[in-house]
Amino acid sequence: MVGATTPKRKPPPARRVPAKRTAKAPPAEQAESGLVDQMRAMAGKVLDMGAATVGATATLHTAAGIAKALLPGLAEPGVWTKTGATLRRLRKAAGLTITEVGTAINLKDPSLIEAWENGRIAVPFELILRLAAVLGRNDPVGFVMKFTRGSNPDLWRSLETLGVGKLLIQSAREREFANIYRGDDEARSLTDKEFAEVLAFTRAAFEMAMEFRGRSAKRGD
Repeated sequence: MVGATTPKRKPPPARRVPAKRTAKAPPAEQAESGLVDQMRAMAGKVLDMGAATVGATATLHTAAGIAKALLPGLAEPGVWTKTGATLRRLRKAAGLTITEVGTAINLKDPSLIEAWENGRIAVPFELILRLAAVLGRNDPVGFVMKFTRGSNPDLWRSLETLGVGKLLIQSAREREFANIYRGDDEARSLTDKEFAEVLAFTRAAFEMAMEFRGRSAKRGD
């Protein structure tokens, strides 16, 4: 007789070792890490500012040399001084510091603004456009036109030759007309019918004034 075979027992399933979870950094450590990153960023900015300060003098001399080389007519200090005084007056009227203006126009070296205000160098046309958005918000076209005429007469003559100067002048004049309307609270509250009546009267008065001006010019008054 064949002996009964003992059934083989299946080995017990291997126990799964749970994966160790990485402990999250406590809030205090996270805050500390964020603070370190901020300090590093601030340190980088301070180093950049220090480098800009060291090269400020060289930058001023270079800018002045380039301006005199490209625009010989601007070598007269009186032109730069007058433009700089106007720039300082507008900045103070806006209640802004030199640093704030420099930040607003994305200028890495704010000391250049001080140099412009003191009449040491001319204001580049590109930065005149940027300044118009900050200091000439009420009349940006007039701001650009005025500063270009005063600080860069050669460029202004070139713009006039191309016809751009006349376009800027016309835009500035149209804005002056618009400012008359904007400056009157009662005019802005008129109905469409009332506004049409006032506009018709204004047009008639303007045509009459132009006719009177033409007669005076013919008489040589």
